[in-house]
Amino acid sequence: MEKITIIGSGGSGKSTLAKELGDKLDIEVFYLNKIWWINDNEHISDEEFLSIQKKIIEENDSFIFDGYYPDTLDLRLEASDTIIFLDFPPVTNLKRSVKRSLTEKNNEDDPSLDRTEKLNKDYITWLLNFNKKERNKILDKLNKLKLEKKIVIIDNDNKKDLFLQSIA
Repeated sequence: MEKITIIGSGGSGKSTLAKELGDKLDIEVFYLNKIWWINDNEHISDEEFLSIQKKIIEENDSFIFDGYYPDTLDLRLEASDTIIFLDFPPVTNLKRSVKRSLTEKNNEDDPSLDRTEKLNKDYITWLLNFNKKERNKILDKLNKLKLEKKIVIIDNDNKKDLFLQSIA
């Protein structure tokens, strides 16, 4: 595991897992939300976003990408040797998002800062519909890659803990 992509819905724990893996494996984590968002209302262009990811892949022998971003997902999946899909139920992800918004201060220095996760109607609707709209697309992509990549699907906290414990 040297080139890792972590995907899943908002609130699934991607950034937390990415940080833990980065620390354990001594691999730099690239938080896509931090790259994409300029401020609360603006983001970089699609072309620049793609270009930055390509550069990260070309210039690093190892990396951890944290983020779903379906328009550039294939690039990251192709470049990765390990793909981790956090497949938690939408209600779990919503609870985590609410908890995070209530308990964590808005810290601009937080590398995982996800400006898309303002608790508003659009975000909650997206989060609750993630499994219906995105899950099968993800599973189809992973199924096509299962013979050439390490695929890890984690759907509960016990499996996440066991996965982390299994890493030297």
